[in-house]
Amino acid sequence: MLRISILLVLMLNTNFVFSQNNKSQSAEKQGFLFGVGVGGGVLLEKDTGIDMENYGKYSFLNLKLGWMIAPKTAICLHIPSGGHKEKGKTRAFEAVLATSQHWFSERIWGMAGLGLAMNMPPFYETEEDDPKFYFGLALSTGLGYELLQKGRFALDIQTRCLYGNYDIETVKRQSTAFDILIGFNWY
Repeated sequence: MLRISILLVLMLNTNFVFSQNNKSQSAEKQGFLFGVGVGGGVLLEKDTGIDMENYGKYSFLNLKLGWMIAPKTAICLHIPSGGHKEKGKTRAFEAVLATSQHWFSERIWGMAGLGLAMNMPPFYETEEDDPKFYFGLALSTGLGYELLQKGRFALDIQTRCLYGNYDIETVKRQSTAFDILIGFNWY
């Protein structure tokens, strides 16, 4: 009798586990979208006539605000930001972008966008007497994988490439940032 009871409990538990496994942990993505990402990477900069320089870069408070226009597609305002040391001073390479984000599967997404690139002192740097601000064209692409989905929340790992082209006084500069981020998203 004990063996039959154990066998019956195991069969019921197995059935319960498989039925739980078939259900998706994520809610359907709809409505408002909000995301924050933090991480780091590398910044490559090239001036006209000057060889490319590499800088270690940290990314902080990469914001994403948007709206799901279809179950797998969102239109977003994306604000990637990051800082690096340049000639002994802290500079920020940031952008304000209009992006489109599309989920290729339940967990994998891609994004692309264009907007305004900015090279400036970071908001917390107040020591400069004459801070210099430079603006230009920005392009961005990215890929992400949602590691954890729980209801309307997702934790993802993402890679991003951000390109900016702007004039610094009489010199054209091209900046390209490659970042790896951890993102916290609410749909």
